[in-house]
Amino acid sequence: LKDLPDALLSIAGMMAAGTNLSLAMETMVAETDGPIGKELGLFLQEVRVGFSYEQALDNLYFRNPVVEIQLVVSAMKISREIGGSLADILRRLSETLRKKMEMEGKIKALTAQGKMQGVVMALLPFVIAYALFHIEEEAMSKLWIHPIGWGVCGFAVIMVSLGYYFIRKIVNIDV
Repeated sequence: LKDLPDALLSIAGMMAAGTNLSLAMETMVAETDGPIGKELGLFLQEVRVGFSYEQALDNLYFRNPVVEIQLVVSAMKISREIGGSLADILRRLSETLRKKMEMEGKIKALTAQGKMQGVVMALLPFVIAYALFHIEEEAMSKLWIHPIGWGVCGFAVIMVSLGYYFIRKIVNIDV
């Protein structure tokens, strides 16, 4: 999936130079070792075997049900129906996908700190309880033997779990 923008840009460049879509895709498949090359190679094989262009595109999306592939499939179908410069469409789509992946990477990097804070805040009460148990064993042992202590421990676990859940919800940004 990371190679998709480069593959689209390569195909668009070859098409802008004058090659047709099939030859551009064959050349890209021959030069690419990654999964995107294999998937597009499978697409080309399906077209050669006799599948319609639209059916082969649908199969490509069925094998890889991600938004990026859906955009490529939709762009190719629309270009085939309406016409226009497929090379320009693929180049713009490549730029758009590259910017999207860059933005996702930035968001992932920025939210990593919040995720670690959630883990630390969830583990901190247990680490402190463990340290206090070794420092003041007699006072802390009441948490384990008395029913009120059990309730306090249960309440603490519930509250820590809720806090961790809400921190994860706040930090989890879906692009």
